Amino acid sequence: MNPLNSKKRLPTWVGWWAAAAIAVALWAGAAGAITGEEDLVRGHDLVSRYLKAVYAQDYAEAYQYISKRDRHAKSEAEYLRENPSLTGAAAELTRRLAERIEVGPLSAEVQGDSTTVRFPISLPDANSAELQELFAGFDPDLLNRFTPEKRQEIVASIDEMSRSGRLPVITGEESLDLLREDGRWTVFLNWGDAVKVFFHAEVKEGLPWAFEPLQEMVLALPGETLHAAYRARNLSDRSVTGKARHVDTPKETAAKYLDVIQCFCFLRETLKPGQEKELPLVFRVNWDVPRENKAFHVTYQFYPSERFPDAGREARAQPEGTLEVRVKDHRDAIDDFKSVDLSLGKLRLAPSPRLRSSDPGWLELVPRIDRMDLTRYKDGTASATVYRGTLRPQRFAAVDLQITGIRGILRKTGVADRVKNAVGPIRLDFELKPAVTTVVILDLELLDLSDHPGRGYELLIKGYELYQDDKLLQKIPPG
Repeated sequence: MNPLNSKKRLPTWVGWWAAAAIAVALWAGAAGAITGEEDLVRGHDLVSRYLKAVYAQDYAEAYQYISKRDRHAKSEAEYLRENPSLTGAAAELTRRLAERIEVGPLSAEVQGDSTTVRFPISLPDANSAELQELFAGFDPDLLNRFTPEKRQEIVASIDEMSRSGRLPVITGEESLDLLREDGRWTVFLNWGDAVKVFFHAEVKEGLPWAFEPLQEMVLALPGETLHAAYRARNLSDRSVTGKARHVDTPKETAAKYLDVIQCFCFLRETLKPGQEKELPLVFRVNWDVPRENKAFHVTYQFYPSERFPDAGREARAQPEGTLEVRVKDHRDAIDDFKSVDLSLGKLRLAPSPRLRSSDPGWLELVPRIDRMDLTRYKDGTASATVYRGTLRPQRFAAVDLQITGIRGILRKTGVADRVKNAVGPIRLDFELKPAVTTVVILDLELLDLSDHPGRGYELLIKGYELYQDDKLLQKIPPG
């Protein structure tokens, strides 16, 4: 997905986070106000540094460039809570990648104390297969566990890819609004006119908990993915299990334009006597929200699990469905190899078609195997079962089987040959139905691209088959 869009904002990170839109601040600092074209050129370095800070999720640095008018609406503490920064090795490595952002010459249309800055931009494509593999799927926990030697290898790889022109990038043009305040230019996000999302809390049916939002209201620009949280504390002398649901108003508008991406209401929560727990959620106001919609109210209601509304009826009427995911090979160059060992990561399912691969909110499942030899499943009928389990009935819009490593041994020479990992998320709309077994068979294909210099072998998804209770519902490609 191209991160550049008609809304004139860039996502801050096109890898594993879906955070607020990038806003550029052109800051003259001690040099004084920007008064002409030459001053805009001199401010180019400051623009680049700010873009790189936000791309690397260093929001403490980013906040200093935001206008005072916006700061009156949202404090630095609120901004940092809504946009968590990276830490440790993850911050270090993404900062090195962010250094590869290139901002072209700036141009501006100055109107009094406001201006629109326009510029071309090129930034590393963190959704690319190459960077996904190099950065371990952009998992901050994994990155923070890397040894210093492993981190140095990643930095060296980035440097080499950049030198050779092989670093995957996204290019486009952007325009942003700035304000002149106290003799300097700052970015104007217009938080004062943002959508207000109010959070409310209720405990129901005698649940002995204290329950409250950590923030009563969040200012959300259309397209921003923001973090919020509630706090729950068990006031009783026994362990208590509760379950929450959220009620959004205005109901129809919220259903269309307010996305709750990650929510504690998806699971039951058990608190021990006196235990207190912070319950996070991630939400987004959609880009196309009408301008007249200025506020949403989100109310979370916590019930004792046994008294959750219609829990008994839903349990009887909606038994869980069974999901099975298999993998096989679509014959092409597989016979060139004696073995093709795949290392498997998480199996992810997207409950919403709006989710990008980098967004939170994907349902993450653990495969039953962590390795497989693809050459054993090349006859068109045999397949490896990588996952089987029961889930609550729901719809899914995409499937992502993460392959974290590929080691291919050539049949003729017996030596290892590099296989490029081009396997990524695929759109696959299906409904997991109660008491029904749904089977998804992912059809991988190993291609020989050696006639294209520098390409070699490449593994990708050729298509899929979708079954329910042994009945074929869809096959891509058909045949």
